[in-house]
Amino acid sequence: MHPHSPQRFEPTKVAIYWDFENLHAVLANNAHGDGAYSENRFKPQPVFVDLKPILEYAASLGDIIINRAYGNWQFFANYRHALNEAGVDLIQMFPRGSNMKNSADIRMALDALSDVHNHPHLTHVVVISSDSDFISLAQKVKQAGRFIAGVGVAGYSNRFWSASCNEFKFYQNLLAASAEPGVALEAPLVPAPTATADADAEEAVGSPSLDDAKQALQRALKQLVDRNGENYVSRSALKVFIKRLLPSFDEQALGCSNFSEFLHRFPELVIEVDAISGGHVALVGQAIGLSNSDTDAPEPD
Repeated sequence: MHPHSPQRFEPTKVAIYWDFENLHAVLANNAHGDGAYSENRFKPQPVFVDLKPILEYAASLGDIIINRAYGNWQFFANYRHALNEAGVDLIQMFPRGSNMKNSADIRMALDALSDVHNHPHLTHVVVISSDSDFISLAQKVKQAGRFIAGVGVAGYSNRFWSASCNEFKFYQNLLAASAEPGVALEAPLVPAPTATADADAEEAVGSPSLDDAKQALQRALKQLVDRNGENYVSRSALKVFIKRLLPSFDEQALGCSNFSEFLHRFPELVIEVDAISGGHVALVGQAIGLSNSDTDAPEPD
């Protein structure tokens, strides 16, 4: 583009990286018991993953330009139609001893970093996995100035991995949100594992509770009021800040149709002021337009 030409709006571009075997294995173990997948790993696999909710979420972030999945595809023939329909680029990872899983994770991370640096128009990276192996990838993607989103299974996703992302969505919530009203899901939502189910169970995270979201809301609102020097906060800025504090925040998973409805759950904490430029809110118990530092300051003589 010529240096003096006017700026053009450039739509966001998204790259998706599927740790497909990880997602399938978690759902298989949930359906048939812990260890079920590892015992049947080298047999043809039944279908457990619904790709559409994840693809719809990725598409909501921008134009999907890379859609790549990693796995030993000789056992996933039952996914052929869904994968082809979604235009997924399949990367074959043949077993290489007991470290096949680690080699797939390494290849996936290397490809993602290569794409980030070779494609400057790439703005968003979506990684589908519940593993903590991609924490370093998240850090590098953010250092490169890109947005990274994670998708994992609630109750099985590593809490440090989810916290390292700009945004983290749980597969169950995406599945529920994509279901048509009045239509029951074909499979039950995955419950959290028991404490003895996995050695890493205590590091697994599920969807945040309403109390978790309330605490994040309170912290974010107070920080923004103090930083801005006035009790008048942009609603969109507030949501962005909440997601920085709690990347897995999702108002729909908490039973709210939108962010405004979520805010209405806490009339003792936040009040909506106006609808200008997307709307503004204020902290309850404090004069609108003034921060605590302003209200506590002595009046001039």
